[in-house]
Amino acid sequence: MRSDLDQLMEKYRLDVLFIYGGEEPNMVRDYMLGGRYDATHVIKKRGVPPVVIANPMERESAEKSGLQVYTNYDFGMADAQMKHKNDVQAILREVFQNMAAKLDLKGRIAFYGTADISRFAWLLVNVLPTLPHLELVTDFDIGNLFDAVYSTKDAQEIDALKEAGRLASAVAAATWDFIAAHRLADDGTVVDLDGNPLTIGEVKLFIQTLNFEKGLENADGMIFAAGREGATGHGEGERSHVLRAGDCIVFDYFPRVAETGYYHDMTRTWCIGYARPEVQRVYDEVMNAFNVISDSLKVGDNGSIYQNRVNDYFESLGHKTSRTHPGTPDGYFHSLGHGLGRNIHEGPHFRNFPDDNNLKPGSVFTIEPGLYYPDRDFGVRVEDTVYFDEKGVLHNLTDFKYDLVLPLEG
Repeated sequence: MRSDLDQLMEKYRLDVLFIYGGEEPNMVRDYMLGGRYDATHVIKKRGVPPVVIANPMERESAEKSGLQVYTNYDFGMADAQMKHKNDVQAILREVFQNMAAKLDLKGRIAFYGTADISRFAWLLVNVLPTLPHLELVTDFDIGNLFDAVYSTKDAQEIDALKEAGRLASAVAAATWDFIAAHRLADDGTVVDLDGNPLTIGEVKLFIQTLNFEKGLENADGMIFAAGREGATGHGEGERSHVLRAGDCIVFDYFPRVAETGYYHDMTRTWCIGYARPEVQRVYDEVMNAFNVISDSLKVGDNGSIYQNRVNDYFESLGHKTSRTHPGTPDGYFHSLGHGLGRNIHEGPHFRNFPDDNNLKPGSVFTIEPGLYYPDRDFGVRVEDTVYFDEKGVLHNLTDFKYDLVLPLEG
């Protein structure tokens, strides 16, 4: 969480963090500010609250963050424009030099955030060398700093994630009811009461409409995929596909709340009308893995413990895993889960090998075992988002049933 930043800066021997920000979406900047403010940079010195460098049009909005806000004009932009006329690079170089002097930026500096690569490269190559008191740190490991910060959430973030889970679960329930209100035609296709076939595109449109009504957005898309496409892991689902009896659907829904920027992530596997015996068997195996892991998670453990516990279980049943068959398209080929917050994927992680981030109070993460068989036209994944409270008790943020068969009642 944000309160860990100074400790982590000390760990990595960093004196200054510069979160570069243009008009592009920028998760690190949004996290530091607690909201979305375009065209702003954030500078954090160790032991000192962050400050914001905002576009003048964004100044009042950025002040809602509660941080000290400057604009480039506080660092001599007007004088630089008079001096250098149309030489934009010379103007920006002087502004950055004034910024470093006024804010007393010294020591080891690392850059984060999102920006156009060419502009960022220009800053590093043409401006940073003119700031003699700053040393650029490019160690590979400093990329872990914000991943470590994200790996735990404070009470305000947990509340935002609870709301995201409540809204997402309501959309999942409504989607189930929407499909269930249809019926089967004589040829096995799913149709409405007027006999019109139901496509994946229409289901997605229904979900997108609910998103709008509930203040959600699918910034990273969604997965509603049937048959072989649902067995590829991240196949989004062909919009023209007409649903049919027996279709095995992977519905992976990961919206974020537009107002707060926090995500929820959940997956259900649904079979329309009935489940083939082999699908039911694999589903039962996935659910058993899901339940065993959910019941055994403990604060202090590394995510790799649980990833390898699932590997052991699936391998004992004869399924391939990424541990025994790296790159396999069949069986279990992804991690058990991932952290969740303002990013759809962040720490903590559940890898085949240990990392530096153990599960802690405030950790928010998904549990999502799955098995996939593209040549048999089905994949199965079940996913909830959970968190540990301050006492180490696990809570589930996803509130929706685990039924495999979706009966049609129209």
